[in-house]
Amino acid sequence: MILPLVAAAAVEIAPADRAAILDAAHQAIARRIGKTPRLVVRTLGHQGDWVFLIATMQDKAGRPISYAGTPLGSAEAEGMVSKDYVALFRRVGKGWRLVEEALGPTDVAWAGWADKHGAPRSIFG
Repeated sequence: MILPLVAAAAVEIAPADRAAILDAAHQAIARRIGKTPRLVVRTLGHQGDWVFLIATMQDKAGRPISYAGTPLGSAEAEGMVSKDYVALFRRVGKGWRLVEEALGPTDVAWAGWADKHGAPRSIFG
């Protein structure tokens, strides 16, 4: 039987780990733009001590987040930023550490993260 490379990414992540990862993502976003959006998870690839997250950021009403009044406000006005948040996390002890992130990427910002950080390629889908 041949399994696709993404099979490892389909492993369920424990609810407590998912909550910790999303909390860390919220904190990182808040530090960068001063807002804590709702994250709609599109991808949560997981293998061993690694997790790769792709989420769409929304406001409290479920609308796409606005970057107005943030450091990304002018980039949004020029169409140079997306509503996505992408991050790579690694388990450290009993917690999760943010290894690298891309807030509002308009390209495949994570293309080199597996090689750069030694993360399993399978989590990136």
